[in-house]
Amino acid sequence: MPVFVKHELIKPETVESRLYQEVLAARVIDKGNSLVVAPTALGKTIVAAMVSAKRLKDFPEKKVLIVSPTKPLAVQHQKSFQKVMNLKENEIQLLTGSVQKSKREALWNNAKIISATPQAIENDLMQAKISFKEVSLLVFDEAHRAIGDYAYVFLAQQYMKQALQPLILALTASPGGEEEKIKDVCRNLFIENVEIKTEHDEDVSPYVNEIQMDWIKVDLPPSFLEIKQLLNSFVKEQLSFLRTTGVSRSISPTFYKKKDLLILQSQIRRQLVSGQVKNPAMWTAISRIAAILKVSHAQILLETQGIEALEDYFNRLKNKSSKSGAPKALKFILAHDLVIKAMHLSNKLFEQKVPHPKIIKLKEVLQKQFLEHPESRVLVFNHYRDSAKFLQKYLNQFDGIKAKKFVGQAMKENDEGMSQKAQIKTLEEFKEGKYNTLICTSVAEEGLDIPAVDLVIFFEAVPSEIRAIQRRGRTGRLSKGKAIVLMARNTRDEAFYYAAQGKERKMHRTLHSLKKEMGSLKMPQQTTLHKFNEEAKEKVLIYVDTREQASQVVTELQKRGDVFIKVKQLDIGDFILGEQVCVERKTVEDFLQSLIDGRLFNQLISLAANYERPLIILEGDSQELYSLRNIHPNAIKGALSSIALNYRIPMLSTKNLEETVEWLYLIAKREQLGKDKDIRLRVGRKSLTEKELQQFIVESLPSVGPTLAKNLLKHFGSVKKVFSSTEKQLLKVEKIGEKKAKEIRKIIEAEFSDEEKK
Repeated sequence: MPVFVKHELIKPETVESRLYQEVLAARVIDKGNSLVVAPTALGKTIVAAMVSAKRLKDFPEKKVLIVSPTKPLAVQHQKSFQKVMNLKENEIQLLTGSVQKSKREALWNNAKIISATPQAIENDLMQAKISFKEVSLLVFDEAHRAIGDYAYVFLAQQYMKQALQPLILALTASPGGEEEKIKDVCRNLFIENVEIKTEHDEDVSPYVNEIQMDWIKVDLPPSFLEIKQLLNSFVKEQLSFLRTTGVSRSISPTFYKKKDLLILQSQIRRQLVSGQVKNPAMWTAISRIAAILKVSHAQILLETQGIEALEDYFNRLKNKSSKSGAPKALKFILAHDLVIKAMHLSNKLFEQKVPHPKIIKLKEVLQKQFLEHPESRVLVFNHYRDSAKFLQKYLNQFDGIKAKKFVGQAMKENDEGMSQKAQIKTLEEFKEGKYNTLICTSVAEEGLDIPAVDLVIFFEAVPSEIRAIQRRGRTGRLSKGKAIVLMARNTRDEAFYYAAQGKERKMHRTLHSLKKEMGSLKMPQQTTLHKFNEEAKEKVLIYVDTREQASQVVTELQKRGDVFIKVKQLDIGDFILGEQVCVERKTVEDFLQSLIDGRLFNQLISLAANYERPLIILEGDSQELYSLRNIHPNAIKGALSSIALNYRIPMLSTKNLEETVEWLYLIAKREQLGKDKDIRLRVGRKSLTEKELQQFIVESLPSVGPTLAKNLLKHFGSVKKVFSSTEKQLLKVEKIGEKKAKEIRKIIEAEFSDEEKK
C-alpha cells in the first residue's frame, strides 16, 4: 500500500510519499534560496508544492508565485497545483500576457498561488500593479534560463529587494555544462544552496525507470561526400584568405566554431568603425566570414538532415540574392565555382530523391517498433522545421507509421507554426492513438506535458547537454524507456553528440564541487525593501514613457536601490527627471530614421516649448551617424547644428545603454535630492484647450488613463460632476469596478497633509 504525504494544504492521497522529495523540500526550507537539479520525471513540481504548502502555512497572508518560460508550461503548473493543493480552485490562478489588463490586479490580489510567465510579471511590476512584498516563495522553473537579460534575472533582483520573507526555489534538469554559466545562474537567482539528484542515487533509484540508450551509426553515400568535399574546399579557401590578411591563424575548418567566427567578425567591424584598423581588405574579411557561416550551415544540413533540407536552403539563398540590397557575401557564394558544383550535384540528387541514410534507418526503427509494440508511442526529435515537415510526409507513406509534426508557435519562413490550441489538440490525438509518432522540434524538449512515450529518437545529436537531457527525459516516465541516437559517421553528428556528453559530465562535476563550496561561496544577501526604507534617506523618482517600458534601460534603472520607476504615457519625451528636465533618448539608428521621416523636429518643438531644460541623449557609436544610412554628412551636421542653435537643446552622447542609465540616474539625483520641490505627477503640454484641460484634470485620479477620463467626462458631463459622484454612480461608467471606484472616492475625500505619514 502506498504511503501519502499528509499536510493540511495538500489534498489527501494525492502525493505519494517519496523520501528524496521530502528531504529536498526540507533542505530548501532549512537552507534558504536553493537550486534543485534533477532529471525530468523525478517530481520537481511536487517538491515545489511541498515547499509552497509550508510557506503558506507559515505565512497565511502571503502568496506563492511560480514562473515558467512559456504559457503552456504555466498552464501545466496551474493544473498540477490545482490537483494536489488543498485550496479552492480559484485561489490557484494563471497570469500571462493574454489575461486582460483590467482583470490582472484583482487576479493577483485574490490568488494564493499564481502560475505566470516572467514577462507578464515583469510588466506588472514596472507599472506598480503588483508588489513582491506579498510573496513568500518565488519558484523559477527551467531556472537555467536565468542568464543575461532574461526576465528571471530582473524578477529575482526585485524579489530580493521587496519581499519581507523571501525564499527562492530554482528548478532545472540541467543548469548548463560551463562552470561560469552555472555560477551565473546561482548569482542571478541569489542561490545559497545547491541540491542535486540523479537517477543513480539510492533514494531515487526505486522510483526511476531504466532508459536504454542505443546509438545507430550510418555512413554517408559517396555522392554526399562529394558535396561535402566541395563545400569544405570553399571554406578552406576563405580561411586561407583570412590568414593572408592576418585575421586567421589556421585554414582548418575545425579550428573555428560558429561562435568564434561571430566574435571575430564583430571584433573586426568594431576596429574598422572606430578607426583602429584602416585596411580596406578587412571589410572583405567580414564578408568572407559571413560566407563561411552560410556554407558551414549548408554542410550541417547535408551531414545531419539530407538533400531535401540542403536543396531547400540553397533555394532560399538564391531567392535572397535576387532581391535588391542582397549581401555581398551571398552573391560571392552563389557565383563561386565550388558552390555552383555543389548546388548542381545537390539538385541532381534531389530530383533522384536520394534520401539521407538516417531517414531510411529511422523508417526501419519505427516499423520494427510498431510491429513488436503496436500500441506504443514514439517521439522523433528534429532540430529543423523544414526537416520535420519532410519527415512527416516521408514516414506516412509506410504502413503502421502515423506521423505528425509538432512545432512551436512562432512564425518561421514558409511555416506559420502551431497555435497553443493546435498543440493541445495534437497531444490529445497522440495520446488517443490517432498518431503514434510525433516529429518534434525543440518545443517538446522543455517541460510540456507530453503523454508517456516508449521510445525517443534523436534524428540528430545536439551539442547542448541541456537539450540532450531534456530529450532523453521524455521517455521512461511510467515504465522502462528507450532512446536512440542516429548519427552519421565522421560528421557533425558525432562531434555534437560527444560535445553534449562531455558537457553533461562536466556539469555534474561542477555542481558537486559548487555544492561543497557553497558555504564559502555564499552569495551576497540582497537588502529587502523594508530594510532599505529604514536605511535610505533619499530616493529619486523617474517617470518613464510606456514606449520605453520594454527597453533594457528601465530594467537597469530598476536594479538601483534608490530609484523608483513610475511608468506613464508621456505626451512628450521618454523620461522625466525633474520639474523641468525632460529627456528624449535616441539610438543612432532611431535618430537617423526620425530625421528621415520628419519625426525629429516635431519632437524638438514639443520639448523646447514645454520644458525649461530639455535634453537629448544620443546612444551608440557616433561615428555610425555617417555610415549607417545613406544620408549626406552635411544634412546630419545641419540637423545637429539646428538642435543646438535653433532649438537650444543640449545633446549628450553615450557609448552604450549602461552609460545612458548612468546619466539618467545622475541627472535625476542632481535635480531632486536635497531640493525642496516635487516632480509634477502629470506631464502634458502647456497650451491646453478647455477639453484637453478637463481630461488632464480627470486623468489625475488613481488608475485613470486617457480612455477612462473620456468615459467619465462623457458620462457625467463635467469635471465637477465627476468629482462629486458617488461610488454607486461611478460603477455605471464603463471599465470602472468596485475597487477602482473606491480608490477614486478615497483620494477625493482624503484630507491633505504636507507631512509624510510615518
